[in-house]
Amino acid sequence: MALYENQFDAAHHYAETNTTKTLVIASTVRSGSHMLGHALHTTGAFGFPLEYVQKQNLAQWKKQFGVSSLEEVMAKLQRCRTSPNGVFGIKVHYSHLNQTCGGFDTLLELLPNPYFVLLTREDVMAQAVSLSVARQTGSWISGQGNKQAEPVYNFDEIDNGLRRILFENASWRYTLAASGCRYMELNFNDVKSSMKTTVKRIADFAGIELDENSIPDAPVTKKQSKTLNDQWMKMFRSEFSADTELMRYNQESLPRRLYRRFF
Repeated sequence: MALYENQFDAAHHYAETNTTKTLVIASTVRSGSHMLGHALHTTGAFGFPLEYVQKQNLAQWKKQFGVSSLEEVMAKLQRCRTSPNGVFGIKVHYSHLNQTCGGFDTLLELLPNPYFVLLTREDVMAQAVSLSVARQTGSWISGQGNKQAEPVYNFDEIDNGLRRILFENASWRYTLAASGCRYMELNFNDVKSSMKTTVKRIADFAGIELDENSIPDAPVTKKQSKTLNDQWMKMFRSEFSADTELMRYNQESLPRRLYRRFF
């Protein structure tokens, strides 16, 4: 079975259980959410945190369940993807809120007793370059299969990705803080270098009991090659001009620039 299709496999279902708590990985593209979600899944205590509300994934779940609405999909997923301790896990990129969720408030109504883990990546430049590579090749995770195309360096694409990531990170922080939701912050580097400690921190935050022997010592997913990414970062920095950016900032309001680039 192809790696992408594997996420829909009934082999990943649990026995039907009522959902009493939801663990939400609040993330952005290329932030390490795939790595964190799979590590949490191996413990058997966090459901299986996947991108259930990503556009293509949601369409597939609707087809598989024979339903037509987000509400119906989430209800069915919670019945079959909630771990025996009553915890349902889900990954949500900020961009999903408008694309498929109908907004943050609508999402909240569908998630029982949610606890949010805001996952960010300290090196946002590396994240933006990784996004550019993934978009061009169609390879979002290691082992996904043949590349759709050989990636080509593009300054504007990386620039737009960098702005998008910074904007969405800030938007997640604002939304979670302003709404009064329970949330904690995690950094990609902490997840990668201290998996056991990270998983225990999440469990303590959400009040979830864990068998420590079930926590992986290291990431259970493979990282993708970074040689090309490093080359592109150097190329981008050689082209970047802070003075040119300052001129643009003075000529156009920040909110307008952000929305023009992202939406």
